[in-house]
Amino acid sequence: MKPSLKKAVVFTKKADSKAKAIGLQIKSFLEAEGLKVSFEPLLAEADLAIVIGGDGTFLGAVRELCKITSDKKELPLVLGVHTGSLGFLTECTNDGWKEALNRGIKGGFNIETRSMLSIEVEGDKNKYTVLNDVIINRNDVARMIEFDIYYNKEFVSNTKADGVIISTPTGSTAYSLAAGGPIMHPSIPAFVITPICPHTLTNRPIVVSDSGTIVIKVKTDSNDILVSLDGQTAVCCKKGKAIKVFKSDRVLRLVRPNDVTYFDILKDKLSFGKRG
Repeated sequence: MKPSLKKAVVFTKKADSKAKAIGLQIKSFLEAEGLKVSFEPLLAEADLAIVIGGDGTFLGAVRELCKITSDKKELPLVLGVHTGSLGFLTECTNDGWKEALNRGIKGGFNIETRSMLSIEVEGDKNKYTVLNDVIINRNDVARMIEFDIYYNKEFVSNTKADGVIISTPTGSTAYSLAAGGPIMHPSIPAFVITPICPHTLTNRPIVVSDSGTIVIKVKTDSNDILVSLDGQTAVCCKKGKAIKVFKSDRVLRLVRPNDVTYFDILKDKLSFGKRG
């Protein structure tokens, strides 16, 4: 896909001098190619977004793009440049961005579409969009909550646990994986519901189609229930309130900088398939 690029926005990890230096280099490169480039996320009409940092920086940038382009179904093309510690989403190396951008501008980018989650919390007029996951737990350390899970209005289970994670395939290698959830290939049209330290041996992660709606009803009488968005920001939820989670009508168009496969990334980042 050879895009017609006119404007780009650059996100850098805060307080990261290396990321900022790379950002200035990228700005100069893109301007030489005729693009208007800004470090201000208010550039809602951008065709391309460059995120420099780690996966946390990437997730924050995607949520910011969702806010400033709320009237559009598609986000700008997003390329992640890795300066963090893991780099599932920021695949491009800090010395490979020029080749990736040059190849994309001249011959077209390799683009992979990723689904996202929409979240509505009863009593909160806002709607939230996340790329990785939504987590319902307590603000207090190591205290269980009780909640009912529904899928398409069908009762799934009553669960007592430290919390519950609902993740996209992209987020399946994050907190959900650490809590015992499965790895899902990004192309699978599904979400995974993963209880966190459930107080029973019969509660296990479950994979459901992303065409349905998940509802979590909190039963614990507490004012410290949090709905965490990508593990970076949170909103409060009280007893009896419901959290509605469903597939967003917006999608992330992730720029893949090279021919590395998803399984190559798993092997590199998680030592997947390697014998100890």
